[in-house]
Amino acid sequence: MASNYIIAILAEEHDKALIKSLLATFGDRGDNQWAFTEDMSNADVVVVDFESHAQKLPLRGAKHGHIVVAYSQQAPSNPPTPFMLPKPVRGRDFVKLLERMEDVLTAHDEDEFAKTQRRIVF
Repeated sequence: MASNYIIAILAEEHDKALIKSLLATFGDRGDNQWAFTEDMSNADVVVVDFESHAQKLPLRGAKHGHIVVAYSQQAPSNPPTPFMLPKPVRGRDFVKLLERMEDVLTAHDEDEFAKTQRRIVF
């Protein structure tokens, strides 16, 4: 069964353009389809540039249960999320992130992995 996921990006325009380009290239994943939105209230995943937008967390108006991904050159100290996308982003890292997000978003409630990961979403 096909699943559709929506991703939003809170970053500078050049970083946003790069991630949108990677999404256009790798977002069609067979049974899983990823799309971009400017509207965080509809996003399943929000990529946040922690170097310029971390102060905006928690994200007001974002979809309940959304997953925040830290986008940064180095892992932030005491991050509010275990999900990280390194700068500069590479295709391989982006695909790994999509795979991990799909695992979290499709896990069943009785799945121990799902119980662990859903505790850390906003």
